[in-house]
Amino acid sequence: MLKRKGNEHGLAWLFLGVFAILAILVKMNASSIQSIDDQGFQWLANLDGAGVTAFFSGIATLASPAVTVLLMVVFSGFLYLKHYRLLGLFAITTFIGGDALALGIKYLVARLRPSNQLVADTGYSFPSGHVFGTVLLVTIVLSLGLQFIASRPLRAGLIVLGIVWILLVMISRVYLRDHYTSDVAGSWLLAEGCWYQAKAWFCRWEPQLLTKLNQRRTTNR
Repeated sequence: MLKRKGNEHGLAWLFLGVFAILAILVKMNASSIQSIDDQGFQWLANLDGAGVTAFFSGIATLASPAVTVLLMVVFSGFLYLKHYRLLGLFAITTFIGGDALALGIKYLVARLRPSNQLVADTGYSFPSGHVFGTVLLVTIVLSLGLQFIASRPLRAGLIVLGIVWILLVMISRVYLRDHYTSDVAGSWLLAEGCWYQAKAWFCRWEPQLLTKLNQRRTTNR
């Protein structure tokens, strides 16, 4: 079900390596990062308006960590009930493990949130939990779920929809001044790195796990 292309480890190191560099620069409060973050705020300030704020507030609510966790539980349950138990367990453990990692990094970097938030939020800023959860959720669902869809136009449409949703969530967090541009960029890098690393591990151990699962089924009969 989950096909390995052979470059997962390389992609994981690439994404996680760039993320680590970004995290160090953020921790050091590098001037280059400050410049990028300021430009992000300035660009999105042109969109300022009550209607736009309400729209992005709604996006942020739909992409909240609580909602993404719930959606992942539903998707994992769907896989489990479809008798793809290993994939279901892989999906939920990858998501929960990734969330835990992102939370730990938040406290390690301990970056304060931007001032003048349009919608108040608490906690540290780097990386964005909303963006991390959204990127990982969309990546997992598309990577595992598209196999059940035969229509190519529908598959392509869902991929485009997933990309657009990720972009909207990323823009919303910066527009609402709950995060910096570097926060949302870091979240995307970390989520993709987690996915490729988890995929590499799963593809490596899947044959052994399937063998053990089949042995248990045989024993229980």
